[in-house]
Amino acid sequence: MNIFKSKLLWIAPIAILIILAIFSIAFYPAYNPKPKELPIAIVNHDEGTSIQNKDINIGKNLEDKLLDSDSDTVKWVKVDNEKDVRKGLDERKYYGAAIFEKDFSKHAMSQTQKVVMDSKKQEMQDKVKSGEIPPEQAKQMQSQMAKSGASQDIIVKRAEFKTITNKGANMQASQISSNVLKGIGDNLNKQITQQSLDTLEKQDVKVSANEIEGLTNPVKVADKQVHKVKDHQGNGNASFLMFMPVWISSIVASILLFFAFRTSDNIKISHRLIASLGQLGVGVLTAFIGGFGYVYFMSAVQGFDFPDINKIAVFVSIALLGFIGLILGVMTWLGMKSIPIFFIAMFFSMQLVMFPKQMLPKFYQDYIVSWNPFTHYGEYLRELLYMNQPLEMNATMWMFVGFIIFGIVSSISAAMIRKHSGKRTEIPS
Repeated sequence: MNIFKSKLLWIAPIAILIILAIFSIAFYPAYNPKPKELPIAIVNHDEGTSIQNKDINIGKNLEDKLLDSDSDTVKWVKVDNEKDVRKGLDERKYYGAAIFEKDFSKHAMSQTQKVVMDSKKQEMQDKVKSGEIPPEQAKQMQSQMAKSGASQDIIVKRAEFKTITNKGANMQASQISSNVLKGIGDNLNKQITQQSLDTLEKQDVKVSANEIEGLTNPVKVADKQVHKVKDHQGNGNASFLMFMPVWISSIVASILLFFAFRTSDNIKISHRLIASLGQLGVGVLTAFIGGFGYVYFMSAVQGFDFPDINKIAVFVSIALLGFIGLILGVMTWLGMKSIPIFFIAMFFSMQLVMFPKQMLPKFYQDYIVSWNPFTHYGEYLRELLYMNQPLEMNATMWMFVGFIIFGIVSSISAAMIRKHSGKRTEIPS
């Protein structure tokens, strides 16, 4: 039978293996995404305190421990003040922050210090009453205590451990940061409680029932969130959700514009130039109709909460125009055979848009993320949607300008240089 002599028949199993292998590689970053060196800031203003001539600085001790840790998950970054932290969060340098105020140790150990001092005062009073300490010696001891400030009443206050989580930067990364910071808060309470109990045991001090709570829960974790994601904002994943529709619509629009030119039977160079300019003009119109239509449809019909709908619409329109310029420019020289490249590029980039850089394999971090156009599109769209960033001419916008220029130059030069083909679908643009 002739079918068994067909090359296509035997190519089929090989082709499917190759295709599946390609897409398996494309989705490799999503198989086991683990955070690697997720940046979290730490600010320490803790001035420490002293109990029975023993210096204690909880904030400093924890800071040193975190900065010296060999954790692969989190990269702790020392920051001087909260103002710089806020700026870093706005710029997505950090996904979270831990802040120790200057009175952290003082307040954290205040209950312990009060229990110790009250016990010592009571002990001295008992010894004075029993005659074990003469009144003159008691007065001298009281005078010394007054000079050192030990006789003053200690105000018991819970220490505040301030944490900040950057919700808009990336939902996966912010959740990990939140869990890490919550774990530190829980461990602080456990460690300080144990330290307090050890101190009381050494001083042979008994604790009353009403003092237990202050000793076992000395730290209050004050969790703050910046750049919060609203209810109707795609759960923080809108930059990924708005990637595939924009890219596929750019491919479809480019194909239509490509064949609109090639089927126009323009043989003279002057006619081809006019047709090419018309093609580009309609491309601009298509991008802005698509961008504004897409964003306004999401808002009006799907209820998406855009912080500034026109700002987002302008950006999406420019992105569409840039992608059309890139695709049309390549198709101008390579024709329809270039289309599979664009679909493969999309599948290879989906994980890069979804996950933060720190959750991707090291190879992707080092060699793919920085030059991938979809990553830049997704990151800047995230900043516009969730980080209150203005629309400005940054690296991403210049990238789209470059794509637009490439499309214009390719279309016009091809219309001038390349010869007319007699095949209707092969008239070069």
